[in-house]
Amino acid sequence: MKRFVLLASIVAAIATASAVAVSLAPARDAGQGRARAVDVPAPIALPETVRVAAGPVAYRPLGNFSRDGKTVTPGLVDLPVAAFEIMTYQVTRDAYAACVEEGACVDVGTGRGALPQTNVNWNDATAYARWLSGRTGETWRLPTAAEWQRAAQDRLGDAAPDETELDPGERMLSQYKRGVFLRGSASPALRPSGGFGANSLGISDMGGNVWEWTDGCMENGEVGDDGSVTTREPYCGVRVAGGRHRAAVIDFVRDASVGGCAVGLPPDHLGFRLVREGAGGTAAD
Repeated sequence: MKRFVLLASIVAAIATASAVAVSLAPARDAGQGRARAVDVPAPIALPETVRVAAGPVAYRPLGNFSRDGKTVTPGLVDLPVAAFEIMTYQVTRDAYAACVEEGACVDVGTGRGALPQTNVNWNDATAYARWLSGRTGETWRLPTAAEWQRAAQDRLGDAAPDETELDPGERMLSQYKRGVFLRGSASPALRPSGGFGANSLGISDMGGNVWEWTDGCMENGEVGDDGSVTTREPYCGVRVAGGRHRAAVIDFVRDASVGGCAVGLPPDHLGFRLVREGAGGTAAD
């Protein structure tokens, strides 16, 4: 009888313990749920954008072109550009730092702040675009070279050498003189967002001292007698950077001022802004 009573007591104790464990399980799960909620990144504010209306640009391919074995400058061609939406300001250090903190972007050592994010290469810029797309549920990407030119409007100059036949030394001198003229006496010191003002479309800092990565590629090809491109082949290891004048920069270079600029004068700084696919933004015709 005593054994029976002892066994019954043990069974009751086990049942009580199990009941307590069951009652505590939801609390533990809830606690874990709260911990997981803390780990979820906070929502981010969408960047301000401007919608650029469709229209043509007088586009000149950037790269190495020849005619009858001699290097020449291809002529301008009217290139249609569909409407698109682009960031009003360049991506800032603060915005880029959020991507770094979540492990999606490389820390390039520039810190935080309202200055434009510089010292980034093409791969860094596209990594940020992927991260922003994932965080917002929208599609963000680098602009094409033609889109960037359309957005720049009057802030973009043409530093290409004369279209006439020149010897290599004359070509280099022509391009250098045009590039220096377009840059003027602007200081390479970085300015906060908006420091170079807005262009006619309301897009800020176009043509300042931060060149911007695009998705455009350097091209190689042949030019006919009329200056039109007859054959062309993109080389996407070198990308087009838009600025006061365009430059072709190797995609892994973060500071083209010390090397890595394949065509054109080297940019003072390399940064970027993105295009958002889809409707929206402030209309700008």
